[in-house]
Amino acid sequence: MESPPRARTNDDDATPTDCLAELPPELHLRILEGVDDFSDCAAFSLASPRLGLLALRSGLARFKDPLFAVAMRLLLIERLIAGSFVGSPIIRPTLCEATLRAYAADRRATADHFPWLARVSPALCLSATVEGADEQRAETWALRRGEERGADLRFLKSGLVRHFEGERGAERMVRMEFASGEVAFYEGERGAERIVRGEMPDGNVQYYEGEQGAERLVRMESANGNVLYYEGEGGAERMVRVEFANGSMQYYEGERGAERVARTELPDGTMEHYEGERDAERSVRAELPDGNVQYFEGDKRAERLVRMEFANGNVQHYEGERGAARMVRTELPDGNVQHYEGEKGAERKVRVVLADGSMQYYEGERGAERKVRAVSADGDVEHFEGERGAERVVRMDSGFFLRNEEFWGASG
Repeated sequence: MESPPRARTNDDDATPTDCLAELPPELHLRILEGVDDFSDCAAFSLASPRLGLLALRSGLARFKDPLFAVAMRLLLIERLIAGSFVGSPIIRPTLCEATLRAYAADRRATADHFPWLARVSPALCLSATVEGADEQRAETWALRRGEERGADLRFLKSGLVRHFEGERGAERMVRMEFASGEVAFYEGERGAERIVRGEMPDGNVQYYEGEQGAERLVRMESANGNVLYYEGEGGAERMVRVEFANGSMQYYEGERGAERVARTELPDGTMEHYEGERDAERSVRAELPDGNVQYFEGDKRAERLVRMEFANGNVQHYEGERGAARMVRTELPDGNVQHYEGEKGAERKVRVVLADGSMQYYEGERGAERKVRAVSADGDVEHFEGERGAERVVRMDSGFFLRNEEFWGASG
């Protein structure tokens, strides 16, 4: 078996720059699992970046802990100082306040590691104060400058965690984490903090406006991409609009808890109008992008088309259940009325009533209707034969004689 390649060397006689590179891969994780101190984890990663990346990708607890990043930063600062002041006494670096605040704000942070912080950065570290026991146990995290206590950063009690920012005596709450997984974010000076955002475990995010004690929900961004908008005072907010991820929008009316859909706007420009109480809203009208308007009747999910008004002035009337509504009549702007028979999609014209009172009768399948008879307002009747568009008069009956048939018969 061919031996694994040796690690790169600086010259032929120098020792390898990564002496662990020649070890079998299965031993690498075993070695990394045995590295327990965060300072050692950081030193190990700098000495062998390849193995440091392996530890991170393998999910080893110490390397995934937020304190590992703190240790890396501290070691890099130490090496930078050592390189800048060669020959000078060893200078122990101190962690900056921003780094400690960031660690305390991390949800994964634990007070169990505070002794390590005090050891590597005694001039500025974190401390924990515990009061009470069991259900009354309360733990406060704070900055510590030597032996002097600094600003409070975190307060934990009964699964509730409060996070603070600001100098000692002026700490203001900026975040609250609940045992349920909810997280509330705050803005404002100490004593006047107001909630501005809430993150839910299901991925929904709520946004608030208003001063402390009068905060009101104004928007909620759902994990599915929908956005809900609210109006009204705190505790009485009502939903007024929903913007869906697909571009549709729904508008609501009614008080909190009784909001009902009033209108829906679709991405293609269609606008649907609704009537009825919450959960029973039924579509009554649809305004289409081309200017046509559809009218519906029936209960929710059983609405049926009954009329359609076209932009050109035509009005079509329908009969039949939802999904099977068939056209039965068309009213034209000139006063003519067309009547139809047949199932949906196969409606055929059977009669036209003209504005002057005359009527035309048709026979034949949809699209091939031919005129077979015409009756004038005076009663004259024309009979037609021939295909559609080529109908010809074959007989005419005088309305006068038809009206007076009985008279002529009696006189004869």
